[in-house]
Amino acid sequence: MGLSIPNKGPDVTWTDEQWKAIWASGQDTLVSAAAGSGKTAVLINRMIEKVISKDHPIDVDELLVVTFTNASAAEMRHRMAEALEKEIVKDPRNQHLRRQLSLVNKAQISTLHSFCLAIVRQYAYLINIDPGFKIANEGESALLRDDVLAQVLEEAYDNENEEKVDAVYRLVDSFTSDRDDQAIEILIGKLYDTSRVHPDPTKWLRSLPEQYDIPEEVTIDELDFIGPLKNAIQFSLEEARAQIEEMRQYTLKPDGPFTYAETADLDFVLIDEAIRRIQYGTWQDAYDFFSTLKWSTLSRKKCDCDPDLKERAKKKRDQAKKSVNQIKEAYFLRKPERLLQEIRLMAPIIQTLVELTERFGEKFTEAKSQRGLVDFSDLEHYALEILTVKEGGMLKPSPIADDFRNRFKEVLIDEYQDGATRC
Repeated sequence: MGLSIPNKGPDVTWTDEQWKAIWASGQDTLVSAAAGSGKTAVLINRMIEKVISKDHPIDVDELLVVTFTNASAAEMRHRMAEALEKEIVKDPRNQHLRRQLSLVNKAQISTLHSFCLAIVRQYAYLINIDPGFKIANEGESALLRDDVLAQVLEEAYDNENEEKVDAVYRLVDSFTSDRDDQAIEILIGKLYDTSRVHPDPTKWLRSLPEQYDIPEEVTIDELDFIGPLKNAIQFSLEEARAQIEEMRQYTLKPDGPFTYAETADLDFVLIDEAIRRIQYGTWQDAYDFFSTLKWSTLSRKKCDCDPDLKERAKKKRDQAKKSVNQIKEAYFLRKPERLLQEIRLMAPIIQTLVELTERFGEKFTEAKSQRGLVDFSDLEHYALEILTVKEGGMLKPSPIADDFRNRFKEVLIDEYQDGATRC
């Protein structure tokens, strides 16, 4: 049961939302706010209030705090120590506060990778890695990747199975203008890195070709990725609309380019129709619109206006047009039925790409193991392996994870979004 949120005192400078984030309890809490709005400060204050609470105090080492940088972790530790020292001045006989001050340096406040490293170091004996491993630096990791990628492609070309070799050439021809191994190496590397974001990289990779095996009766609107894709397109269109709005604001200024106002109004009509078709129509509706998209010509009438404002207005419109035209070129140059046909044709090519990526992953892991190296991605997956067990195809907490669960009263993650995109 969560504790009630205390009332703000007259000297409290936190906003209502920040105050709620500091004191919310008994639930998972996600704080989403713009950069520079004080999210880290709120998290630090939440930690401090948990430790110095008079009613329900906890030990500082009962908090698991994960940050994105070592500097941020050091700042949190420093701020916690400062807060404890201030509270001790107020209450010198408080043994709980004095104990917390001695625990600050032992508190689990670190980057995500440091936390994973500590787990892997401690429990390396449970997984098949050299306990004396070292973290590969970027330089040696990049060189090793290049060597392994070159080896994988060389073996693919030398395969005795001619069909396999032909499949590799089709892959290269599909993604490059010429048979350029470097371009394919980059593609394999990117796909490998993307797969490592998932708990089970191999499972995720092997699911990719299935998404290209589309039954004949399926329409493009029924594809799983169309909904999120439409959302992304709509977001880009709304950004373009905002740029036209900025252009219009220039036309309304006393010395602004008023002759551009009519063009801005026509642009609003065009972009609003694009948004309507993306939001409420089918992919065919959107294709019909974009395939006939035509912008009105910017007025050439002379006007006694500020040349700088005129140029700014024109630049805003150019930016909006560029954004909308990029959407057209990326998604609506092909008819929906042709797009579906091309997706189906890609299925065997994607299968070859996945096979090469899997092979690269296996050989890269083997090469690192021979040298006693691990990278940051390895740390995440090794930690996950230690903290989970598979039961009925599902990942569940291992006994070690249960120990951590009993040890920590709360988990706090700073820079959650940045961490999620990199980990």
